[in-house]
Amino acid sequence: MKTHINFLSAVLLACMFIPLDSRANEGGIPARSAAEAKTGREAPFGYSSNAAPDRVITIVAGKTRSIHVKRLETIRIVDGPRSVTWTFDTLGLLPISLANILPNATNVTIYVEESPMYAN
Repeated sequence: MKTHINFLSAVLLACMFIPLDSRANEGGIPARSAAEAKTGREAPFGYSSNAAPDRVITIVAGKTRSIHVKRLETIRIVDGPRSVTWTFDTLGLLPISLANILPNATNVTIYVEESPMYAN
């Protein structure tokens, strides 16, 4: 019995020094490449997409204050020289600042409405 306990202790001790994932970083969390799309709780506002957009929205500086999109809609947003194609696969229907998906963007609020696909 004592041999089994010693063996189990040795195995547990060895497991502490073996990385669980070859991509593990110092915090023990697997590192992600920038190319990996975030989904679920990691992407509360949706994600960048290569898909053809359903429509294109051009932000007019000083005039555009908000835009309205539907959940699961893919939109190309153009803000001056910058643009992004974004799929609004959101966790909820809370307003989003454009700066959350396009850094240094104009002060525009994005209102996400429920998709008609979910209507009863």
